[in-house]
Order: sequence, then structure tokens, then C-alpha cells
Amino acid sequence: MNNFIFKRLNVKEFYEAETKKLVENGHEFHLRLERTGYVIHTCNPQAIKEILLKGDKFPKYDYNTSNNEDGSFFHEFVGFENVLMTNGSTWKKHRMIVNPAFKTALPSRLFGDCTRDLFKLWDNEYANEPFDSDIHNITERLTLQIIGKAAFDFDFNAILDEKSIWKQTYDGINKAASDPLFILFPILEEKFLWLFPKRQQSFKLLNEWKKMLLSIIEKKREAIQNNVDHGVEEAEKDLLTLMIESEHRGEGALSNEELLSDLIIFFIAGHDTTAFALSAAIYYLAKHPDIQEKARQEAISVLCPNGEVDEDIFPTTEDTKHFVYINQIMKETLRINGSVLFLLSPRLVTQDVNLSGVFIPKGSQINVNIHEVHHNPNVWHDPETFDPDRWASNGEAEQLAGKGMAWVPFSNGNRQCIGMNFSLLEQRVILGSLLRKYEWTLPEDSIHQDYMVNKFNLIPKPIDLKIRFKRRY
Repeated sequence: MNNFIFKRLNVKEFYEAETKKLVENGHEFHLRLERTGYVIHTCNPQAIKEILLKGDKFPKYDYNTSNNEDGSFFHEFVGFENVLMTNGSTWKKHRMIVNPAFKTALPSRLFGDCTRDLFKLWDNEYANEPFDSDIHNITERLTLQIIGKAAFDFDFNAILDEKSIWKQTYDGINKAASDPLFILFPILEEKFLWLFPKRQQSFKLLNEWKKMLLSIIEKKREAIQNNVDHGVEEAEKDLLTLMIESEHRGEGALSNEELLSDLIIFFIAGHDTTAFALSAAIYYLAKHPDIQEKARQEAISVLCPNGEVDEDIFPTTEDTKHFVYINQIMKETLRINGSVLFLLSPRLVTQDVNLSGVFIPKGSQINVNIHEVHHNPNVWHDPETFDPDRWASNGEAEQLAGKGMAWVPFSNGNRQCIGMNFSLLEQRVILGSLLRKYEWTLPEDSIHQDYMVNKFNLIPKPIDLKIRFKRRY
């Protein structure tokens, strides 16, 4: 953890300094000191399968039982009464309302409309000239715009206005949530917040943002009561509308505060993680022009079956079902540079257990280390190489399917990320659209020539990732 707090190593440096040698030598369980205490991390596929599929034996850590979390920014931001952090009957109450909403809401038209706004921005700024873009800044703005509209039909104006007040507000909250000192020592916020005036400002910013979201929830309830959303297609309705409508059908009920907590989880799952996944996919396509061109030809064949046309075409949900190779690229991107390094909440071991020959005593905390299992050379062949063909029919990934869980970017089991299909469809629509309209490369002076340099955090973030784009039509 010294490397995490003081040296601020990037993800690759941290992995190589802390655990790579252990993993290479077959040590697939190791201990870390984290905010909840000592946590066992594992990158063993069979152990991961048992942990994720047997929720009764390995329930999520209950942050509500921790005195260290009282008054912490993490507590105030993420909340502990939502579909992500709860267990038992409380989790089932949230899941009953949230899960159907995510199954219904697959707004491919919205994804296309927001991508069109991005293309308009670039067309106005650069016309037909090649240009360099800070791609993670772009994907953050694009996914923020999408999640605002998709979650509760709110326009952040994040694409067309880089200095949008809501974009700046959420960026400030995210930065505060990623501060390593307070991540590891939440007691500083509970007992000594007065020593950190900047931290106090972060709390004020968060409270303002939450008040805005609560106001949206109240107005949405009123609009639904007055049938304002009548006539909107189910798949294009925002998540908040779908959840409130499920209440009206007698499928459960959540308070405004509970809805707020779930909406914040949607933000984390639908904005930060998807933005990183898109940035990483675009990076690897820049690094591998042959793979980029193969993906482009697939997008063209699906979107322009009668030949290329010089106009923007945005994939429908049905179109994306034919993106076979693009899907392989996305899966390989999520393997080699997953959006989450390990699960947000460790699991509690409720009884003595043997996991792949390792004794784990009752009362221990254990976590799935997603990054390490995805880079485990005892699981994946040449894991540092980007190879979408791993995911081809009868490829390496298929061969590993019966050997535990070696690919878990969205977790698995009944606590799998509820936004998985939403995020994957969003990525397919955006990548398919980009591939048709642009070719792109990595600038020669990029710090990412050898590998993607990401800040170490639960959700990584690329450092100064510029991509050079050139319009095709």
C-alpha cells in the first residue's frame, strides 16, 4: 500500500511491484491491508467461481457495521442502502425494482443520438482536417451525457459544453472519491475533517449534487403521476421512470433516498467504467491498425449492406448483434484493461472453507482480483498481448469456460453488474459508429507507445491519452 499512497504508481507498475511475481509463481492468494481491514485477494478461477456463485457462503461485506465509515466521503457518495452494497431482503427489494428496469432500458437510439452530437462537435471544430483528441475526456463527456439521459432524462450538456457545470461538479466528486489517503484511512474524515478544508469543500459539492438528483426524482414522480411520459417506447424510457412505474404496478417501492442511492450506483457503473472501457478499446485499435481495419470492415458490412454512403449511420440494437469481431475486441479490451481492478466490496467468509487447496478461516474477508486473474499467465496464454482472436469460436476463452471463472469484468452470479448489457450495447453502438466515420492512430510522442498508462484506482483512468483521428467521409 506504500506504493499506492506515496509513489502513485500506474496500474502496470503497481501490479509488477506488488503481485506479478507471486502470480507468475502460482501464488494465487495474497493478503492486503485495505479500508475494511486485511483482505485476501485471489486470482484463482475455481476459487472465484465458488465465491461469486455461492453468495450465502460469501455475502458482501456490510459497510453499515463499520464504525470507520461514519461520515466518510465514500459513505456519503456511494451510500450503503442500494442494489450494490446491500445483502438479503434489502438487496432483494432493490433488485426487484432495478433489475427489470435495466432489462427494459436498452436505448440504442439514445446512444446513437449522443454519438451524433460528438460527431457534430468534431465536424464543427476540425472539418476534414486530422486532429488530436484527449479521448478519455471525450468518452467521459459522452458517457456522462448518456447516463444523464438514460438514468433520469436529464441533459448535462456534457458533449457540446466541456465546461458544463454538471460535468465539472461530477469531476470534482470523482476526484475526491479517488483520493488514496482517504480511501485507506476513512477515520480522517470522521475525526479530523476540520484539518482538511479542501475535503470539506468536496463534501459541500457532493451535497449540492445529491440535492439536484433528489429534485429530479421528485419532479419525475410528479410527471409520471400526470402521465407526461405517455407514448415513449419502453426501451427508450429512462431508468428512473421505469423504476417508479414498477412501483405503480405493485412490484415494490423505494423511498426517494433509496432511489437516489441506486442512481448514484448507476452513475458509477454507467459512466466511469464505460468511459474507461471505450477509451481502452479505442487505444488498442490505434495500436493495432490491422485489427482496427478488420473491425471497420465488419461495421461497414453491417451498417451499409448495399455499399458505403457518405452519411452517418448509427447501429440499432439488431445491428449490433452482427458485430461479432467488434464484440471480440470489446471482450479482449475488458480482459487486458478491465474497467474495475477488483470488486468494490469484499466478501465475508461465513464458515471455514477450502478454496482450491487453500484453507480460508471463517470471518476472513476475501476479494476477487479482476486485474490479476485477467493477467494470470497460469490461466491465459501470453496475457499481456492484446488478441481478440482469443474470443473466436473454439478459441482460448471458450476452452477456459469449464475451468472456473477466468473473465469477470462485470463480476458474475446473482450479484453480477446489473448494467452489463446496457454498457456493452452502448460500447457497440459508439465503436461501430466511430469505425465507419474515422480512422485513428497513436501520436508518435504518446506516453502510451508501449502500454496503456493508467492511474491506479479502483476504476483506472488513462493519463494524457491523445488519439489522432482522420475523417473517412
